Amino acid sequence: MTERIYKITRLFVLVALLFSIISGFMASPVSAVKVKAEGVEKEITVFSWEDYIEEAEDDTETGVLEDFETETGIKVNYYTFATCEEMYNELKKDPTACDIVCPSEYMILKMKDEGLIKQFNMPENYAQNASPYIKSVFEDLGLSDGERTYAVGYMWGTMGLIYNMDKYNAEDLNSWSKLYDQKFSGKITIKDSIRDSYIMSLGIVYKDELLSLKDKLNSGEILEAEYKEKISEVFNRVDEKSIREVRDALIELKSNLYGFEVDAGKNDILTGKIDVNFAWSGDAAYAIYESNEGEGYSKLGYVVPEEGSNVWFDGWVLTKDADEELALEFMDFMSRPEIAVRNMDYIGYTSCIAGTEDTSVFDYILDCYGNDEGEYTVDLKYFFDPECTTDAYVVRTDEIGRQFSAQYPTEQEILRCAVMNNFSAQELELVNKMWNEVKLITLSDLALILILVLIVLVVLFLVAYKYFPQIFVIKKKNAKRFGQKKGWKVVKIENFDTN
Repeated sequence: MTERIYKITRLFVLVALLFSIISGFMASPVSAVKVKAEGVEKEITVFSWEDYIEEAEDDTETGVLEDFETETGIKVNYYTFATCEEMYNELKKDPTACDIVCPSEYMILKMKDEGLIKQFNMPENYAQNASPYIKSVFEDLGLSDGERTYAVGYMWGTMGLIYNMDKYNAEDLNSWSKLYDQKFSGKITIKDSIRDSYIMSLGIVYKDELLSLKDKLNSGEILEAEYKEKISEVFNRVDEKSIREVRDALIELKSNLYGFEVDAGKNDILTGKIDVNFAWSGDAAYAIYESNEGEGYSKLGYVVPEEGSNVWFDGWVLTKDADEELALEFMDFMSRPEIAVRNMDYIGYTSCIAGTEDTSVFDYILDCYGNDEGEYTVDLKYFFDPECTTDAYVVRTDEIGRQFSAQYPTEQEILRCAVMNNFSAQELELVNKMWNEVKLITLSDLALILILVLIVLVVLFLVAYKYFPQIFVIKKKNAKRFGQKKGWKVVKIENFDTN
């Protein structure tokens, strides 16, 4: 029975593949073409994510790009992509199509290795205002040496679970393995993204090992540096055994899912279609904010499971033929604390810009979440200034595990999160193959029987039509009932030679 199921599912996959190929030929390519505007002497082309920069709310205001153009006289041709892979494919077709791109960390590493981007001097505002934590991560990844860099950070965050707080609490979802609990059946969505769902599944497969490492850290048996190194190794395993076990874990989890999604999850949990969504922290912040504002929405929370998770970064990079001077002006402008706050407030994600005590970023956090009489305290000096010896970056707040926690995870949460490395071509091929197996339509025995019955009925119909045509005679008196239009000739089928 299993073999027959696989044969039918493979047929579905082949049909889907055929349609995807046809769609690929018919679809319009992403427009990332540099066009010199008439009468414009200075311009750059930027390729970034959709809805990832502040725009004017109405005609009385200006957005970030308009303000940059007004101040510098540099025109910005701004184009968007939906996924890093879409962006990568467009640039492979024409590496000169744009000057600045905003990929995620694994794609930045891939583009660096393939020579699609170039190293440049760190913009002054970024050097002064970027979070020390973000800078250290980029240095660890080999993207920066403190003065020269392949990327400057734009937004960052974690991967975790948004959940309905009216039905569940954080303890119900403090482990990735709890997604298998039948009380969530049909109420969970995870990312239709190989990398994100893969790293989540490694947390399921290697739960015991990850929790053991955490216990060793808490007991002092290992230090933080060793702990970070070891969990990074676990969350980046792509050996055949790990891939096979991830596949099995995901196939088992499918029976508990509402489905896979890329961008719909944050709205589905708002409208009550689901109760749990595997999400980027920025989407969690958006959903929680909307749940506070809208009537009839459930109260939403956000949790990073105790085994650990992914910490991700998006950053600005320069293509090989970029106009470096103009591009650096753009990056420098985007690295101003006041611009970072505007972008952060507009899109709901967390900027890589920390600023200084005299700038507006920390004040923005206090304005959004601070309460001098709040029940909880969170020290964010790891992000703003690890050398700080005072309480300058302590936030006292009313709520933990909601929007504030999604935007600014604690140091303990960050400690158990790992950056995703770039897969080699061979590793990516194996992971893609695994993902295709996971996404295959799995049929129950009942569904298989119904399909076979349908096939038999179709065959019987065709046989009857050929050898017993009189059954299908359409009588003239029934023409109106069969929807025949005036003037159409109704012909008896038995008059045709069916041989």
